[in-house]
Amino acid sequence: MSLVGRQIGRYRILEQLGQGGMSVVYKGLDTALDREVAVKVLHTHLAGKPESRKRLDREARAVARLHHPNILEVYDFSGADSADAYIVTEYIRGKTLREFISGEPLSPPEIAAMVMHEIAGALAHAHDAGVLHRDLKPENVMVRDDGVIKLTDFGIAKILDRDEKMTMTGALVGSPAHMAPEIIEGEESGAEADVFSLGTMLYLFVTGKLPFSAPNTTATLKRILDCVYEDPRQTVPTCSDELTEIIGNCLQRQPGDRYPTAGKLRDALAAYLADLGLTRPHEELPKFFLDSKGYRKEVEARITGTLLERAQKLIAEKKSARALSALNQVLAHDPTNERATQLLDAMKARKLREQRTKRLIRVAMMGGVAFIVGMAGLKGVQLASLAPEPKLELPFGPQDVVLTSVKWPGVPVVEVPKIEVDAGVPEPVVIDAGVKPTVVVKNGNGTKPPPDKRVEVPPTPTATVVDVQVIVRPFGFLTVDGENKSGDALAMHRLKLPVGDHRLLVTCDDCESAGVARTVTIAAGQEPITLVAPLKPSMLSFDGFPPEAVVQIGAETRTAQESLSLPFRITTPPEGRRAMAHDVRYTVMLRGETIAQDVARIQPGKLLVVRRQP
Repeated sequence: MSLVGRQIGRYRILEQLGQGGMSVVYKGLDTALDREVAVKVLHTHLAGKPESRKRLDREARAVARLHHPNILEVYDFSGADSADAYIVTEYIRGKTLREFISGEPLSPPEIAAMVMHEIAGALAHAHDAGVLHRDLKPENVMVRDDGVIKLTDFGIAKILDRDEKMTMTGALVGSPAHMAPEIIEGEESGAEADVFSLGTMLYLFVTGKLPFSAPNTTATLKRILDCVYEDPRQTVPTCSDELTEIIGNCLQRQPGDRYPTAGKLRDALAAYLADLGLTRPHEELPKFFLDSKGYRKEVEARITGTLLERAQKLIAEKKSARALSALNQVLAHDPTNERATQLLDAMKARKLREQRTKRLIRVAMMGGVAFIVGMAGLKGVQLASLAPEPKLELPFGPQDVVLTSVKWPGVPVVEVPKIEVDAGVPEPVVIDAGVKPTVVVKNGNGTKPPPDKRVEVPPTPTATVVDVQVIVRPFGFLTVDGENKSGDALAMHRLKLPVGDHRLLVTCDDCESAGVARTVTIAAGQEPITLVAPLKPSMLSFDGFPPEAVVQIGAETRTAQESLSLPFRITTPPEGRRAMAHDVRYTVMLRGETIAQDVARIQPGKLLVVRRQP
């Protein structure tokens, strides 16, 4: 029965705002202070139950201890002798975050990161006070009209530092799509469960979809327990490796592998955003919420500018892999960015020069001609001199001829400006191997070649050729349609492919031997394609510990002695593919007591032996 028009205590109920499984929320008027409030009233069938009244009372006392600009403030709550069970909070003019994202994406991903930074900061304050939220979802985050974020509804909060705890054994508490695995399994949960829920929300904000979704609740819970989700970069190429790693640290299957508190997540997001020049999210976000389109354009320009500066610095420091990652991000945000393209071309040209020098050195060593090594750096030395010079017969007339048949193993194709030659002039045109010029033949001397010297030009292919960017995480060789394997393992491959279906294969030195293949349909205006290299598992053994000591990594256990002959095999998670190496937490126990606990840095395909410190 609606309470609109009634008086509850000193609060006049004005209108209903919404309802949930436990309560109905009304807009009310505090008649004593003459201010608008929100009144959360427990459902009638629950208000008479002592356990429910106790839970509501516990909620109010817990949240009343919290004072943070991003947490809904509690003003008042009903006493034990009140006929109605209710909580009175500040009234928010605005909409839920769920309502906002249904009509407006939180893009680029850095905006999603700023939103989560504010939510994690609010939750960190609660965790520091010993309060868990346990029902984190976009519906429980409000965006006030002035752009300030408010975390609401600690409706099933749990007090961590109290001896008397309200347990929910066997009960399903929270929203299934955002629920941590340990809660589904009925195990004791801590702050790490809230962190998992924040991870599902961050994934949703970045990609527009949930990491674990299925047609029904049972299937959704199973997917969470399996803890397998699509790499967000597959859906959103602008999602950086660093942000992907942060999401992955939240969505770990084992609580001990996640950020231990929301404060650690907040700090990780703050560091990531600061690297991009976004040091004050609480000032940035109101600009976005008040003018999303204008702010989005502004912040993308700032982000790409910062990434370009980072790339230039990394190139100067000869840190090519990290420079490529930064340039990949720029081109994901702005595929037509000329400066990023120039830097990539410069990196390719430098790589080509290095390859030429290495090949000349190898030739010099094989031939015993030592002075060639000294000539390798001279400008006039060309790779074409080490192989048969390609020949090209040109037709008469002012038409472009694209040279596509010059191919040398291991040498990437490089675009160069047009080469203009005069018909009938007997000067050779020297073309480096691997270079794809457009040769323009002009009637420069007014003569025509004899008829028997004319060469027919084949008709222009009807298939449209499209510029394609293939982003490989972390990096790898790319083979297209079973041939033309790239000469370098890159983080971004720039191709020209005809429209239609093509099969792309990614391999790398640390990948599973088969690599990963994907058939893609290329069309005009092709978006960047992201492929994730299938990295080999890492191996971990333990030496110097008592033979019977039990080592635990995740859910897997074995003795230290067994690990020497049968090492732990650990799959590299998606979030560890930014720098190949990633961290894994281990615990060593002897007769039930922990004797060692630390984090090991492991690499795909490599064996690491952890030795006990004396």
